[in-house]
Amino acid sequence: MKYVMKSILEAFAFGYINPDMGTVKKDSQYGNIMQTISDYENELLSMLDDKSKQLFVKLSSAQSEASSIVNVDKFIYGYRLGVLMTMEVFKGNEDAIYGNESFE
Repeated sequence: MKYVMKSILEAFAFGYINPDMGTVKKDSQYGNIMQTISDYENELLSMLDDKSKQLFVKLSSAQSEASSIVNVDKFIYGYRLGVLMTMEVFKGNEDAIYGNESFE
């Protein structure tokens, strides 16, 4: 029996969608930069001894972990900002974010 999702939140809750999902087109700007990084990494690794390679791998892993943490924080911030914007649209006034402050 096929189950039909009733909402985007339900699909998200059941793991049918994931904000980290996606593909990178090979010839996109991002894809090209990632290929360049990979080429440089391979060239650098070929010049290193085993101990240096291990240190480089540890450094790369730490940088990747830090990047992941930042990306999650940015996703959450962006999502919350989008929800606040949506709330303001449905509320119908500008007080949802700025309170009663006046901006000139």
